[in-house]
Amino acid sequence: MAASVAIAGMMVIAIGDIVGAAERLNDGDSVNGVIRANSPTFRFRNQTRTGSPIQTATGEEYTFNAQQGDTIEISVDVEEGNLAPVLVLISSQNERQVAYDDTQNSLRYRVPADGEYRLLVLGQNNTRGRYTLSVSGISDNSVAQNPVSPNADKRRQLLADEFGLRVLDNCPPATGSLVVVSFVESTQTYRYCASPNRVYRAGEYTYDAISGELKTGAPVAQGSSSTNDAKRRILENEFGLRVLDNCPPATGSLVVVSFPESTQTYRYCANANRVYPAGEYTYDAVSGDLKRGTTVAGSSSSLNDSRRQILQDELGLRVLDTCPAATSSLVVVSFEESNQIYRYCANANRNYPAGEYTYNTSTRNLQAGTPGRNSQRCAVSVAGVCVVK
Repeated sequence: MAASVAIAGMMVIAIGDIVGAAERLNDGDSVNGVIRANSPTFRFRNQTRTGSPIQTATGEEYTFNAQQGDTIEISVDVEEGNLAPVLVLISSQNERQVAYDDTQNSLRYRVPADGEYRLLVLGQNNTRGRYTLSVSGISDNSVAQNPVSPNADKRRQLLADEFGLRVLDNCPPATGSLVVVSFVESTQTYRYCASPNRVYRAGEYTYDAISGELKTGAPVAQGSSSTNDAKRRILENEFGLRVLDNCPPATGSLVVVSFPESTQTYRYCANANRVYPAGEYTYDAVSGDLKRGTTVAGSSSSLNDSRRQILQDELGLRVLDTCPAATSSLVVVSFEESNQIYRYCANANRNYPAGEYTYNTSTRNLQAGTPGRNSQRCAVSVAGVCVVK
């Protein structure tokens, strides 16, 4: 598969497989990345030098939404290898390059208009290595931005014309009284908010492109059936698993593998073999191994983690850096945000005895129980929908 974006009048082409490669970034994120010899290859030009030739470099792609007036700070710290990073920032609205760096390992950009942006982290002169990418200055807006012109937004028109929904320009922080529709496209999920009507009541829906219908519930990331799916190839080539095109409702006799990436977890189902018996596994990108057990979105130990600060400063909890395997003696708090559940573990105190809690953004307090339906304990939840029980 090849993907292309126009940069200042030229094409920047990703040569090779990039299915699922574009991670979604949020404000304050610090993500680990690695550029290998088999990473996607991009053609680009250094626009800071007049007449510079077209170059090629391997790297990784990220996306984020920003609002007008945001001052985006991006930095890359090389952790391992001889990596010399090149940073290229592209506006998805007009597919133009807006910022470039190949010397400072950082970018600073003031956003002129709301929209989505793509960030390329490339290895200059065939350099490789592991790095940590940090981003700040993004407004709290986890919803994919609609195009500048509503008339050019086919998804918005579809909701209005086919389903009679009055679509809002942006999703507000609280969506409990609204119809929230997700459009799952490639590596991006676009969410739209609308006023409920007689047919579609307030709640989460997902647009089914095959049937042309809105189905209740938020989307759950599934492994791709494409042979160009890098994750699928890893399971087949490195672990000898025969991967199914889709996960069936009952997975008890199957190997179920989770690939946690940024704010999204991808799940694949495969037939068990002698090495990997039926059960839940998580792919560890650092070690390249499959580890027993499921995974949920990890909390951050960073002092800039707003959720951690809420638990410590407002609720008086002493938060652990990571949740251990056994949490029965701890306070376990879930933050339900967009299509992701973030879980934090803390020591119990007089106000909060050990157990499961969900943070209520309206009351800014903790309520007993896990997000969504609490009739069964849920190991992995996405927007209140249980993915793994």
